Amino acid sequence: MGIVIKQSIRSSIIAYIGVLIGYVNVLWLFPYFLEADQIGLFRLIQSSAFLMATFGQFGLGSALVKFFPKLKDQKGFLSFIIFGGLIGFILFAAFTFLFKTEITAYFAKESGLFIEYFGITLLISLLLIQFQLLEAYCRSLLKIVIPTFIRDIQFRLSVTTLVALYALDLITFGGLIQWLLAAYLIMVITIIVYLHNLKAFHLNFNFEFIDRPLLKQILTYAVYMMIGAGGTQIVLQIDSIMVSGALGLDATGIYTIAFFIGVVIEMPKRSITQISAPLIAQAFEKNDMPAVEKLYKQTSINQMIIGSLLLIGIWANLENLYSFIPNGDVYIQGINVVLFIGLGKLSDMIFGTNGEIIVMSKHYKFNVIAVGILAMLTIVLNLLLIPSYGIEGAAIASFLAMLTFNLSKFIFVWSKFKIQPFSFSTLKLLIIVAFVLLVNQMLPKLDHALLDMLVRSIIITVLLMGATIGFKVSDEVNQVLANFIKRVKNG
Repeated sequence: MGIVIKQSIRSSIIAYIGVLIGYVNVLWLFPYFLEADQIGLFRLIQSSAFLMATFGQFGLGSALVKFFPKLKDQKGFLSFIIFGGLIGFILFAAFTFLFKTEITAYFAKESGLFIEYFGITLLISLLLIQFQLLEAYCRSLLKIVIPTFIRDIQFRLSVTTLVALYALDLITFGGLIQWLLAAYLIMVITIIVYLHNLKAFHLNFNFEFIDRPLLKQILTYAVYMMIGAGGTQIVLQIDSIMVSGALGLDATGIYTIAFFIGVVIEMPKRSITQISAPLIAQAFEKNDMPAVEKLYKQTSINQMIIGSLLLIGIWANLENLYSFIPNGDVYIQGINVVLFIGLGKLSDMIFGTNGEIIVMSKHYKFNVIAVGILAMLTIVLNLLLIPSYGIEGAAIASFLAMLTFNLSKFIFVWSKFKIQPFSFSTLKLLIIVAFVLLVNQMLPKLDHALLDMLVRSIIITVLLMGATIGFKVSDEVNQVLANFIKRVKNG
């Protein structure tokens, strides 16, 4: 677990610096300089691009991680994956143009402006495909810090620059969208330069090592992963897309602000998953199930600790947060969206690396079934709840679908591998969380929003982390603290 903790801490620090930049962008710059419908369009373009990139990638990112331990000495393997991603994009782009009339009709009434930028959305999806494939390659090399920096800091600073240029009337809003495409291109170029400096970027189009049985094995795995990842992205992105189609870009803008606040909770999971997935793949390659079970339990309790801390902290300070957002009286309509998005993300964290265990095992096909059901459930719930409850309905749909999804994966892993992520420490943490929530309810609200936020955050953090350490909920957390104290003593 040492390499997991080390890489995860570094990438988490970078991710949270990125979150701070994102907060400036989404919670201050966007509401101050952009209208709600412009924020909605900005989100819709990127949500659609991410969704298209997932299908266009053809599952090759997961295939790279899965087969890397076996094919890492084959220099043509990376080239095969990159070339495959390009072919996947071409096929998906052709499919998209085939149904362009239906896509146009869906957005024409409430979000017609999106149609003008559909071509840019497609190009962004191409760049996302290549970045995600190269990022998967970095994960296989157990190098996640710099890719995290590129994704979470470099890109967000690019967005900051673009909004500043728009605020200074140096570019139009249309120009801002066009330059967004350039920001994604710079991401791809940067990660290529990084891999080149590692002497790990070798283009070799000699694919002789891939015989027909191996090709069939890779493509079969990739197809299942594409369907699985596609379903996951439907869950992550379809709410914004369906809000845009049903309620308009203004509602999407309000939903975007709320979603961004709630989604902060899952940041540590991204870092832990990126470094855990290759280790789980290696453990399965060695048939080392004790190592898989250990990672399963460790990721569950550690993600639950930090996820609970963040969700309680955000919910306790939510009114204070909205008071700092320009035009906050407009965007506070999404306050309950934050809660349900946060609960959905927390449920995903509590169940640990159940998805990675399934994907990296011989039972990876189950992930397709589960994700397919999840995607359909998400769409159905959105169709049912958005007309009645608006943007809150979309958030509730996301939470219910995510909880159901993780329960199904939990049951499957338990039945197939006889392992589960929970322990007595989980119960101890639940009691601690309940106690902290009770204390927060009893705290008087201070008149000054910033002071109230500071006092609440300190009390919540000290109580939750103090009790977690005191009752030895997580060996890893206590070990990190012990190492820190040792370093301080040693100067």
